[in-house]
Amino acid sequence: MILRLGHTELFVTDLEKAREFYVDVLGFREHDSDKQHIYLRGVDEFDTHTLTLTKNSYSGLGHFALRVSDPEDLERLAYHHKKLGIPYTRVPDGAEPGQGASLRIVEPNGHPIEFYHDMQQIDIFDETGRLKRLPMRFTHTDKGIPPLRIDHVNLRVASVDKALNYWRDELNFSVSEYVERDGETFAAWTRRFPGTHDVALVKASGAALHHVAYTVQGPAEIIRTADLLADAGYQDSIEYGPGRHGLSNAFFLYIRDPDGNRMEIYTGDYLRDLDMPPVKWTWEDYNTRGRLWWGAAHPERFQETRPVNQNWL
Repeated sequence: MILRLGHTELFVTDLEKAREFYVDVLGFREHDSDKQHIYLRGVDEFDTHTLTLTKNSYSGLGHFALRVSDPEDLERLAYHHKKLGIPYTRVPDGAEPGQGASLRIVEPNGHPIEFYHDMQQIDIFDETGRLKRLPMRFTHTDKGIPPLRIDHVNLRVASVDKALNYWRDELNFSVSEYVERDGETFAAWTRRFPGTHDVALVKASGAALHHVAYTVQGPAEIIRTADLLADAGYQDSIEYGPGRHGLSNAFFLYIRDPDGNRMEIYTGDYLRDLDMPPVKWTWEDYNTRGRLWWGAAHPERFQETRPVNQNWL
C-alpha cells in the first residue's frame, strides 16, 4: 500500500546559492551534503531528508518518491507495473543515502517516480538510550520560516483523464477535488494521505513540474516567508500570493528559488477520509473562486513549469 509522498529531488545549477536560499533564508534543516547534493528536511520531520538538491546542468524535477507500508509492496508494485508494460529498475539498499531498496519507474504520463519503504530516521536518543527530543518546530525559530514537512507535488500532464487511469485506477489514489472543463477533467487533486493531495494533476502540453509544497504552522508563517525573502534581497523570488485557494481551502505563497524551481509555502487545508466522494468544480467556479478565494490574480509567469528528469531509468 502506498502511504504518502516521501521526498522530492530538485535539480539546481549552483549548490551554494541553493543552500543560501533553502537553508539560510527559508530555514530548512541540512542533514548532509556532498559535491553534488544537499539533503534537507522540515523541522517536524523524522526522516533525515525529504528534499534533495542535486547539482545539474538544468533545473527541474529529478524525481519524487512515494513511501509504501511494507517492503513486500515493492515486489507487488514491480509485478503490477510489469503487467501494465511499464519498465522499472530495482535499486539496492544504500544507493541513495539513508534509503533502503527501491523501485524506479517513469509513470505513463512521463514523471520519474521512486517507491521505497525504509528511510533513515533522525537520532532522537542519546548514547544511553534516553529520549533527547522529538523533532520540534520551536527550536531554532530564529532562522527561517521554518518549513514543517513536505506536503505535495503539482504536476502537469497531457491528459488528466488518462493520468487518472494510472493514479486513481492502478495505484488506488483517492481524488479529493477535481475541475471539469468541456466534458473532460482539467485538474485533479489525488492523495493517499487524508489531506487534500499528495499529487496534483493539471492539464498542459506534457510532463512537467509546477511546484513542490511544504507546510508551515499557520498564516503568520506565510507572511514571515515573504518578509524573510524581501529582507534577504529575494523580492523577485516572491511570485504569487499571499492568498487563499478555494479548492483545498489553503493559504498559499508561491516562491521561486535561484534556478526558477517553484515552491508553495502552504497551510490550512482540510483532512477528509479517502473513501469520501470528490468535490467537483466547474470551470467557471474554478476560475472565479476555486483557484483563488481571495487575493490578487496570478501573474503570467505562474503558468511556467520546469522540466522533468529524462534520464531516470
